[in-house]
Amino acid sequence: MKRKLKDDFSQTINDTVYEWFVTQRTKNIPISGPVLQEYARKVAEELGDRSGNFKASNGWLDRFRTRHNVYFRVICGEAAAVVKITTENWQIRLPNIIQHYNPVNIYNCDETGLFFKLIPDRSLVIDKNDCEGGKKSRDRYTVMLCTNWLGTDKLKPVVIGKAARPRCVKDIDMAKLPVKWYSNRTAWMNSKIFTEWLYDLDLIMQKQKRNILLFLDNAPVHSSDVKLQNVTLKFFPANSTAQIQPLDQEIIRTFKAYYRRYLVKHIIANANATHTADDVNITALDAIYWIDQSWRSITEATIRNTFKMAGFEIHFVLDDSTSITPKLDAIDVVVNENKCIEDLDQVLKHISISGTVMSANDFVNIDDGVPPYNELDDASDKMLTVNVVTLEDAANDEDTTE
Repeated sequence: MKRKLKDDFSQTINDTVYEWFVTQRTKNIPISGPVLQEYARKVAEELGDRSGNFKASNGWLDRFRTRHNVYFRVICGEAAAVVKITTENWQIRLPNIIQHYNPVNIYNCDETGLFFKLIPDRSLVIDKNDCEGGKKSRDRYTVMLCTNWLGTDKLKPVVIGKAARPRCVKDIDMAKLPVKWYSNRTAWMNSKIFTEWLYDLDLIMQKQKRNILLFLDNAPVHSSDVKLQNVTLKFFPANSTAQIQPLDQEIIRTFKAYYRRYLVKHIIANANATHTADDVNITALDAIYWIDQSWRSITEATIRNTFKMAGFEIHFVLDDSTSITPKLDAIDVVVNENKCIEDLDQVLKHISISGTVMSANDFVNIDDGVPPYNELDDASDKMLTVNVVTLEDAANDEDTTE
């Protein structure tokens, strides 16, 4: 009986690892032997092997490779060339993809990690533990932004934290907040939250009698099998969103520049002769309103121009109900972003912290590498969230000062 249980356990690990491996390779993500072994150990632990009995040894790897006919080869240093070809092919195809949609009905959404309390201290270092479970992870939100091509419909930002209801909003109707608030124990986007958001968006479009095209990256949390009536999903090619996704063309960066300017101004306004930035209280409600105000600060012209930078061009005549600025210039995006950075640099000169103040550019970019979702796969994220914390525990874990 024990032998059968062990065999079933090993088979479950093998099946899970192989399914994940296939998913990653379909996205052209290179997977090495050590990466496979590490992922297998992670799966084993999540299936109950807390003592580490499953080693994912080299012998296991050899058997896995033989069973599934997997072989490893050196991937030539031509990734940039592949991305360039993928991007060029995409931009050739794009006019046909969007030809039946008015720009007002073409949208893009994307997530980003945000350390909402982070002060501009040059001595700070963010590592992976800060994202997954370290002390700073409780000060991290995942923010998803979504807008249409014309910038005329910037949807409420989605904000994902750890607490179902942070203490500072306990007496506030969550539905009346300027953001859509979600929570889980990792503060990451997952397929459950994203699917729920998609269904809500679809209902809105049904009521407005609109059919929209939503562009998004092919992250594991972005479900592709959702049945929607008025929203059509179009996924960008893997590993090329930095070049072809509008929100990656400086919109998110400009949003963060605005956010951090609000943060620094708050610190300056609340610090006195005996306090530094380290002592100023920043609540979840502060962050929520700064996220909303920062998103509102992104102009329609900036959004239109970033869509153009990503390859979205007007190839058809708009109907009379839609007006659009005739001149779209990518230079305007750079000018607008530079002004945001310059403004942030100015306010940074007036802040007092215990360490050395970093530059505005470094401050804006500091959480660029923070993953907004589980980068291994969404199934793993689901397993991680099986042990649900209570609402009270979650509120306490978010921050005792909120």
